[in-house]
Amino acid sequence: MKIADCLPFMTQMYLSRTVDAILKDDVPRGDEERLREQVRQNAKELADPKRIQEVLREETVLRAQRILTEAILSSLLLSPDMACTEEGLFEKVREFEEEVIAAAEEPDAFAFSDEHSIDIYSEVLDVALADDDITGDEHRLLQKLRRKLSVSRREHQLLEAKLGKFPKPGGSLHTMTEFRDTLKRLQGAGIVLYCNRAEGGARAVLPEELAPAVKRFLGFEMSPEAQALLQDELSGNQLYRVLQDHGLPVSGSKSDRSERLLKAGVKPSEVLGVLQNEELRDLCRKLPGVNISGSKPERAARIIDYFDSLSNKEPEPSDDPRAVFYQYYEEFAKRDNKNLYQRKLIRHDREMEAGFEEGTRYLFEEKLGLSLEEMSGSDHADGCVAFPNGEVLLWDNKSKEAVYSFPNSHLKQFKRYIRDSSLRVNAFLVIVPEYDPTARLQAIKLKHESGTDTDVALISAEDLKWLAEHWEERANKDSFSLEVFNFTGLLDRATLEERVAVLLH
Repeated sequence: MKIADCLPFMTQMYLSRTVDAILKDDVPRGDEERLREQVRQNAKELADPKRIQEVLREETVLRAQRILTEAILSSLLLSPDMACTEEGLFEKVREFEEEVIAAAEEPDAFAFSDEHSIDIYSEVLDVALADDDITGDEHRLLQKLRRKLSVSRREHQLLEAKLGKFPKPGGSLHTMTEFRDTLKRLQGAGIVLYCNRAEGGARAVLPEELAPAVKRFLGFEMSPEAQALLQDELSGNQLYRVLQDHGLPVSGSKSDRSERLLKAGVKPSEVLGVLQNEELRDLCRKLPGVNISGSKPERAARIIDYFDSLSNKEPEPSDDPRAVFYQYYEEFAKRDNKNLYQRKLIRHDREMEAGFEEGTRYLFEEKLGLSLEEMSGSDHADGCVAFPNGEVLLWDNKSKEAVYSFPNSHLKQFKRYIRDSSLRVNAFLVIVPEYDPTARLQAIKLKHESGTDTDVALISAEDLKWLAEHWEERANKDSFSLEVFNFTGLLDRATLEERVAVLLH
């Protein structure tokens, strides 16, 4: 979820916490709507990487709270849409803490570690933890020593647990009260937004604009599941060389080798670092949409971005085969072939447009509750629904990897659809992944040239899906009104909210 997606589901108290993170004390706060607007206006500052790094590196934070902060953020990064209920998030944190403690007790906890480096680091860590906390100076020293000795964050946690200091002195787990206090601190720091009115229950959300800076702070490159997919693309011989380079056992099948790298905590960047630049070029070539040119670091970075960006949402079961196209609606709109291929939702690129169209038909029929009209022939818009007066709304899907600019060829195409319709076209909807603001001029031009005074609106797939998901909770009417689409220009989120508020009440 983006920052803007969260705001409608936040009430005054939670909005105030976010605003307090980015505005000075002497700036008036206002009511809920004013607070929402203040967050919108300052979204860029909220997502500023420098601000996020400074907040998360705050040295006055106690060590146990720092551990809890990192556990909460890591759990959100691994959650679908980087959002989770408070209870679910607490459970994830507890599972993480319990897993580290259990792993540290295993006889082979450091089987894949450099014994000399672990011994040195353990002694220094033991001294630093003598008073059950780590000062800012000690923290910086340990970070430098970890880099020098190539001790991973995972090995650091295991050593803390072995010393009886993880996640708190005595190895005790964090309580729900401590968890809530830290979650509240992250809200006050403008890192986590709390959507207390979210559909299906309140959600803690790490907005996607903030995620890159949080990942850098945590040293997070991708989920273990994504790393396993990356390693699946490598040969057994390549995995052999990576294991050998890191001083790890090389025996076993390809899957054994891959699992060993995951268990040893070898990062994806370290895996790719062993390969030759030509091998990275060949890997880039296998990945849909990934540029194959550039230096070794550039290629490695693209590969990491590719696997990190793979969606972790699973298709939901449904009796309607079109539902999966709706679930991945934005992915079909922007021709996100990496996720669509990975989920085996398409076999060829040409299937993306069809999936986008099927998802739209499902949206209008199942989410907006409208009956689809049949269209004769083959040269027509992608969909049609009727107004109560017998006039119609037509829509056309334009999937695209880039921003949609409304070319003249499409203006001519849509003009033909409007003029060839046997019924007057009251409104025409162009559904795209993202539009260039200048496309508004083409919409006005098409309305003028249509000959039927047809309203022409552009809408993003993301905003249309938002409308489909949330119109009922904002409406007093039992049925959706097509008048919401009776508009010429750009139907953005704010405009949709206004039209729903006026036309469905």
